[in-house]
Amino acid sequence: MKRLLFRATLLTLAFAAYIAAPFASAWWIREAVRNGDAAYLENKIDWPAVRVTLAPTIGKLILDVPDPDQAPVTGAGLWQRFKVYMGQGAVNRAVESYVTPEGLTKLFNYRKMYRDYVAGQPDESKLTVTDRMKRMWARVKRAEFTSLTTFEIDMADKIDPDRVYLAKLALEGINWKVKELRIKTLTTANNTPAKFL
Repeated sequence: MKRLLFRATLLTLAFAAYIAAPFASAWWIREAVRNGDAAYLENKIDWPAVRVTLAPTIGKLILDVPDPDQAPVTGAGLWQRFKVYMGQGAVNRAVESYVTPEGLTKLFNYRKMYRDYVAGQPDESKLTVTDRMKRMWARVKRAEFTSLTTFEIDMADKIDPDRVYLAKLALEGINWKVKELRIKTLTTANNTPAKFL
């Protein structure tokens, strides 16, 4: 009986660890960005795959071009095609330069300086870990296992709640790794996309 109880306890703990692991990975990735831990980020994010999924969504948001997965550009007007050709190329180059372990921490620091000195928003680093976790959890819109080895989490932006980050993590060995990252905007009541600030 004791052996059966021990096995049941062990299985329960293993299942709980499996369920908690992608959430913990998302938290530690966030903390690594905040703390500038490029070595940790190098191992927890599939950078080439993330750049491929992130660049088109940034181009769509910034340039207001059609979604490449939904609408073909060939039927668009000259200006729209020019924006796609020139603008998306610039976006792709920026993504290649900044969506790296070192570049991501630089972007975070630029944004933090802007919030601190220009926008006058409070410094979150002075909050306790528990308060930061609560704030992060409050921004989660969706979190679910899509298979035994994949997990998706959608999180609202801290400043603009209409902007949502969609991340897909995959289990590699015993570690969860970010494989895809997209940015979407929620639509307003009149079905027009919310605009960047």
